[in-house]
Amino acid sequence: MANTKPPLTHEDYAEEAEAAQRAGAWPQAAALPHTTETFDLYAEYQEAAALCDDRDRVNTILEDIAKHELQIPTLRGRQSDQLDFHEISVWKLEWALYAAFQAGRAD
Repeated sequence: MANTKPPLTHEDYAEEAEAAQRAGAWPQAAALPHTTETFDLYAEYQEAAALCDDRDRVNTILEDIAKHELQIPTLRGRQSDQLDFHEISVWKLEWALYAAFQAGRAD
């Protein structure tokens, strides 16, 4: 007797994709097989994955600007006033804002 899996239903697909989203596993969600019934849902997940990729790309650019222009090692909160608050000059802030503006224009 052949061991065949039943086709994914809309509910199965949505559950798998939501679990992947919670786990940050968009590639796995995008790789799920899709049918006509799940095509709209698949497109929605693809769009959400693209937004995540865009946010990651922007965060990387901003982190680089913070490191190079402001000498701030990370933009992630570290739950310490000494590590999370920085005193910077207005001209360094201006340079960082200009670098962010230029990065946006280049994009």
